Amino acid sequence: MRMLRSRRRGPASLWALGLGLASAMVLFPAGCRRARDEPLTCHVGGTMRPVMQELARIHQKETGVKVEINSAGSGELLAHIESHKAGDLYVCHDPFLDMLMQKFHLGVDGWTVAELTPVIVVQKGNPKKIRGLKDLVPASVELWLTDYEKSTLGHMLKTIFAKAGIDFDKLNEDKTIPTHKGGAHVATLVQTRNADAALCWNAVAHLRRKDLDIIPLPAEHLPTPGVDTVTSATGKAYTLTPVRVTIATLKCSRRLDDAKKFAEFVASDRAAKVFQEFGFTQIGVKKEYDNGRALKP
Repeated sequence: MRMLRSRRRGPASLWALGLGLASAMVLFPAGCRRARDEPLTCHVGGTMRPVMQELARIHQKETGVKVEINSAGSGELLAHIESHKAGDLYVCHDPFLDMLMQKFHLGVDGWTVAELTPVIVVQKGNPKKIRGLKDLVPASVELWLTDYEKSTLGHMLKTIFAKAGIDFDKLNEDKTIPTHKGGAHVATLVQTRNADAALCWNAVAHLRRKDLDIIPLPAEHLPTPGVDTVTSATGKAYTLTPVRVTIATLKCSRRLDDAKKFAEFVASDRAAKVFQEFGFTQIGVKKEYDNGRALKP
């Protein structure tokens, strides 16, 4: 297995990731000219792909409307939508819904449907007796993290470790910590016993729960909404919030009625139970945008 290793070079814009990798996407013709009998196209961030495949299956069984999942990183997908103006729906995690709506004006309606929460994953049986973040510091623990520049969780790590009383910059000076842009990759390394521990989203860990152990982070180690911030490469600081999972209908869709019906199903109480079954944090569905306009809290 070829291990990709990178060291922290400072945070960078998540949008830059999307632009850099957009060329790897499956391309669609410009515009969204789709016949009624063709499937809807739903662009889905990789972490949400398994649950969205299940929801698409249920929706098709009950309505006859097929939803085709096009999956990649949330940032890559946003770059693809902006460039090609193709697709009917977009499922992503923060901060990309607000970018879709406020920066690029490409969305119509948008909902928060679940949240992502970071957790520690360790080998099954927890042979290193890891109970929390401080147990990840010793050199004897092979720790993998998501890339500090190319992942949403990576941008949050300095704050998370600081809240546990750990100087993240010094930790990286004292210890070589390999990283990868994908949380699924680092979790799989632990699952296959090629690493002792990693941090990833709860939904990623849940899919591998039979082959590894999951250690929740205490609430006091998670970013405080409205208080904790990170700074992008442009120097712009933004406030950390619970990492929302969202769905939006796209302006370029020529089947907005069908797209909205699927989005409303994904934003239903019934679908919320499916998100929980797939390991997502669920604290209630909320409509965030109506006809491109942000709704008041």
